[in-house]
Amino acid sequence: MRKIIAPSLLAAAFIALSPAQAAVVIGGFTLDEGGFGTGMGVHSTGTQLPANTLTAFVNQADPADAGVTFSSSGDISITGAGQATIDGEPLIADLTVLFAKGWDSITFNFDNAPRGDGTFSLLVNGSAYFDACSICIIDGGENRFTLSGSAITSLEFTFDPAISAARQFRVEGVRQAPIPEPAAWAMMIVGLGFAGGLIRRRATRVQFA
Repeated sequence: MRKIIAPSLLAAAFIALSPAQAAVVIGGFTLDEGGFGTGMGVHSTGTQLPANTLTAFVNQADPADAGVTFSSSGDISITGAGQATIDGEPLIADLTVLFAKGWDSITFNFDNAPRGDGTFSLLVNGSAYFDACSICIIDGGENRFTLSGSAITSLEFTFDPAISAARQFRVEGVRQAPIPEPAAWAMMIVGLGFAGGLIRRRATRVQFA
């Protein structure tokens, strides 16, 4: 009996200590590895401002929601006719991505070939900080991640060491509508009340006739 139980305990301990990690949740945002979104891809507009700033857009999105800006402390460029691939000149030590509107899910892919293993930190919306997290690992090949939450508008990455490229940014989820101001709510309620009063008066006149 002991011979059967002991291997089972060892197997359970090995699984618990294995490299595969669960998603990391910080400040209401969830970062998971291995994902690849099915949403709309981020494409280059072909416009480069200074050498460290690039513009892009969300394919098939409403123009008001479509704007995306990539920037870095070093020189970067966008290559490819399809989804935007951000290349470092020669490497990317940090990358900031700004979206015109908030998204509920964003996927991305880091390439560090052939440099080997590294890590990254991520600041989401200037508040949720993924630093030294268990899954923020970049190996020598492709490294896919999915970030999900509500109204994601900015990503700030720092890489250690610098990486070769960042690619395949995709977004999906409901684009966030602005929350009405209290004055707007008050006007809306008054307007609905006025409309209801008119309908009631018309109904009364019809019955009297």
